[in-house]
Amino acid sequence: MGNNQYTILNKVKEWSNNLHRNRLFPTIEESIQLNLALEDILRDNIESKLWFDNEIRSRKINERFIVYEKAHQIGNQLDKLFTFIDWALELNKQVLEEGRVIKNFVDENLYVKRISTIERNYNGKGYFILPNNQNQFLNIYLYEIILDWSEDNLYQRMSSNLVRSIPFYLIEKSVEEIVIDFINSSKTLYEPVVYIFETDLDFPFKETMFPIAEEKLLKHLSS
Repeated sequence: MGNNQYTILNKVKEWSNNLHRNRLFPTIEESIQLNLALEDILRDNIESKLWFDNEIRSRKINERFIVYEKAHQIGNQLDKLFTFIDWALELNKQVLEEGRVIKNFVDENLYVKRISTIERNYNGKGYFILPNNQNQFLNIYLYEIILDWSEDNLYQRMSSNLVRSIPFYLIEKSVEEIVIDFINSSKTLYEPVVYIFETDLDFPFKETMFPIAEEKLLKHLSS
């Protein structure tokens, strides 16, 4: 087994172990980046392979096949490269599929609702509340929608900061009442937008629940 195969095999094993523990990020992002990189290599070399197969690998002249030694070596290298890419893509496909299943399951069991009278404000800031069921905390975040340019395309991303974390055993009011009390006392934003997430899942918070909640809210605000 070559070094590249060994490296990818170990990495896929690490990703699979993370997913078996329901730890989605950054595993799924790394897996996607590997797929994109392999597909780029495939695109960069496919024309060379097609040209070689048609023009160089075997050329018939006077009923005899003439194969150039150097070209033959290049052809073998291309064959090995494509075999390796096919193997790696197939191996990584298992990670992508398992990650997709976990992400869809969490998304379907993570509910968001707005409790503020306004849906969005001019500065793109607001609060969202997300329970950390694994560690038994209710977390309140101040979020901001940031606009970025990338290759002449405008896209949105969310920046979130934890502003308060309340242990479940200290909660004596409804989540709505807790949030209203917090907003009235903090006065960070005037008439802020406020969203509450509800879920019974106790998946890893940092690696799964939080990034999916951010993505879900950003998608909701952008729709």
